Amino acid sequence: MACSKQSAKDYIANARVYLVGELRNLSVILENLYQQKVLTDEEVSKIKAEKDDYDRTRAILDSVTRKGEAACYRFLRIIDQTRRRTLERPTPIFKISHEASTEATKFDLHHWISCFSFTEDPETDQNYIQGNYCHVFDILSLY
Repeated sequence: MACSKQSAKDYIANARVYLVGELRNLSVILENLYQQKVLTDEEVSKIKAEKDDYDRTRAILDSVTRKGEAACYRFLRIIDQTRRRTLERPTPIFKISHEASTEATKFDLHHWISCFSFTEDPETDQNYIQGNYCHVFDILSLY
């Protein structure tokens, strides 16, 4: 499996439609963004004041991308480390055609985040567990 070499900002932009519909536990994401000093008290308050989760998610994504590459990277790292609480597991969607029943799946954000190429910068990773699935697959492919 190859890791993505896109910028964090582009990586978020390319998956925005899926993130808006499928991010969960936004309070976990907001708290981490606040603790990492990506968002201020005022920004967190404005996001929390949005009328629903779709608008709150859009506001988070807009704020993070507006702040640039470093903020986007931190957002992706938060998503990676909190994925069990913040990303919905894809469920099969059954489609019935005139020939046979087929199964399709929703976009898999767990797979998506595991394919982002995180750096191993100790300063950036100071509050997170090290490593991600892409690096594991890269190492395994050597054998």
